[in-house]
Amino acid sequence: MKLKVPLFLFIIFLPIYAFALEITSDTLESFEEEQKYVAIGNVKIQNEKFILKAQKAIYYEKTNEVEAFGDMYYEDDEITAWAEEGKINIEQKTGFLKKSLIHIKKQDIWITADEIERLSEIKYKAKKATFSTCEPEPDKAQPWCFTGESVDLIVDDTLISKATTFKVKNIPLAFSPIFWGPGGNTKKSGFLPLKIGNSNIRGFQFSPAYYLVIDSNKDATLYLDYFSKAGLGKGIEYRYMDFNTKGMWYAYQINDRILDKNYQELRAIHLQKLKNFDLLIDLNYVNKNDFYRQYGDVRSVNVTYLFKEFGKDLQARYDRFLQSSMEVSVPLVQSRFYLLGQGWKDLKNDGMSPPLKAELGYIVYPYKIGPFNANFNINLAEFYKEDGLNGQRVEINPEITHNFGDVVKLTQNLNAKVIFYNLEKTTPYKDVSHREMIQYNAKAFMLLYKKESDFSHLIEPFVEGVFIGVNGKPPILKDAEILDDTGLIRAGVYNKLQFKSLTIEGRIAQVYDFRAKNEWDKMYPILIEGRASFWKISFGFDTYQNISKKRMERFNSWIGFSPDETTSISFSQRYTRDEALSPAYLWAPTLRNQYDFYENEEGIKTYAFSLAKKISEKWSFNTNINYDAKGAGLRDSTLNIRYAEKCWAANISLSRKPVERHGKETSDFSFLVIFELKGIGAIKLL
Repeated sequence: MKLKVPLFLFIIFLPIYAFALEITSDTLESFEEEQKYVAIGNVKIQNEKFILKAQKAIYYEKTNEVEAFGDMYYEDDEITAWAEEGKINIEQKTGFLKKSLIHIKKQDIWITADEIERLSEIKYKAKKATFSTCEPEPDKAQPWCFTGESVDLIVDDTLISKATTFKVKNIPLAFSPIFWGPGGNTKKSGFLPLKIGNSNIRGFQFSPAYYLVIDSNKDATLYLDYFSKAGLGKGIEYRYMDFNTKGMWYAYQINDRILDKNYQELRAIHLQKLKNFDLLIDLNYVNKNDFYRQYGDVRSVNVTYLFKEFGKDLQARYDRFLQSSMEVSVPLVQSRFYLLGQGWKDLKNDGMSPPLKAELGYIVYPYKIGPFNANFNINLAEFYKEDGLNGQRVEINPEITHNFGDVVKLTQNLNAKVIFYNLEKTTPYKDVSHREMIQYNAKAFMLLYKKESDFSHLIEPFVEGVFIGVNGKPPILKDAEILDDTGLIRAGVYNKLQFKSLTIEGRIAQVYDFRAKNEWDKMYPILIEGRASFWKISFGFDTYQNISKKRMERFNSWIGFSPDETTSISFSQRYTRDEALSPAYLWAPTLRNQYDFYENEEGIKTYAFSLAKKISEKWSFNTNINYDAKGAGLRDSTLNIRYAEKCWAANISLSRKPVERHGKETSDFSFLVIFELKGIGAIKLL
């Protein structure tokens, strides 16, 4: 039976579903035997889950499918689609579209294709497709897009395209037989934003990086740094974490054709909690002393949770020594045993590394004894260096602390060490069998505070002292041993005034050395610090003034200006006179100090300028300029420019730094370009 009537509104109640299907059209034909409805003219089919519009539509009641023809429009919670014609399964949300444009809402990706098949709510297959996160505009080329013969997409998972061309404003820039990337913003494998640059020293730079998800708690990053003049750098970074184990391993290698050097780097940290003991491995190694001077700024690496936690920033400038260690620790109640091994890599040419060390120790954590806190440790260490110091060392170290006072607070610490030695090749130090050290630290301070409705005032005067008595002059084998007989008193005051729109801070401190020797004066240079902020300006300084010699040893200052939220300007300078007296009243030495402690401190006179500006919603930049007025001239300087659209961004970095090539000082000028494609994120080219 066929029924044809003009109809404005037709509602079909489907008993097996909890919703009604509403059809609006100019005319509607009903075919009862075939269980279908044919709607013609301004067709609109909808329920609470979707809406479909077309010039003609056929609804099949048995299969719950709709065929649509002419100016088709479809929308549900996941997608919006436009097509010449198509077929939609309302229940399963599957279908097939011809000459169509689809917007996938969750991923914010637009796909134009001759044919698109929707296999499920999240799986799509397209032929002769163009895809981008840039919304198409009539008669305008998209800022960027990929075109592929066939595209498979799993929303928020994977996107694979064959015979793919990357275009910018319809201009082909790259081709790949296979394009692969994550189909969303969750943790997925794929290429990281591409880096392209050029350097007058290393040549053209091309640096892809591939991020690999191994498991929910394991991932890795593979790096390539191609330099047309220098060679190919390869890096790998592996990260993992679970309840009892976490760690990171990073390795990098490049064979520099210009310098004829094969550079290698290994850095790692591993922590593992086992049933009865804990394990810590901390590795830091380079095979060439000048590795960080040559490649510390260009190699790609992530700053991860673990390296932040342990202060291991792979992009930082490095100290003279790289320390590696491994420790096995057995935790007990209020104490622990440990076995520690340590080694050092000296980054100075012809420098002397400290000896290797293996140490077995027992530590008792602080515990209360009446009003005191006490702790204790004992350790036995073995030292070895080929053609250098060898032998054993035993240390016994009790320590006690005490705090008391209300208005005037006093903190005290008494530390004793008894050390026994059995050493060989100790020159130039004395070969001694034992050494005793006792150290007493004390600090007294008070807080004077006044607060009114429009200002507050804080004054903190303080006095502190350090007294150390030692005997013997053995080699320095542990941090604290660099200290000699010491008697220091430091006094000063901290002052802070805070108004509604003005804050002023200042500190002055003076040290008196009872046991000054050689070039040291008993009266140390006086420290004066100041800081102020008002309106949109802040500035500060610190200086050490040598009263006895009537000269300034150091002076550092900075000033910052932020006229609005989009602009930040700062200027700073550092000055230290040649062979300046150290202003420190307490050293923070390490084992490596014995190898450079007697090096003269060269003077410093540098200036730095930085400017950060957001010009518009799309354009922003920042620049840093460093100048050494002691003769080196212009130092490391950079200019970073960023342009951002809704669906893409470009970062351009221009830099200049001094480098040494074949024994001569020269400059390395380079630029680096990084493209970010919204939604695509990681990219893989095979």
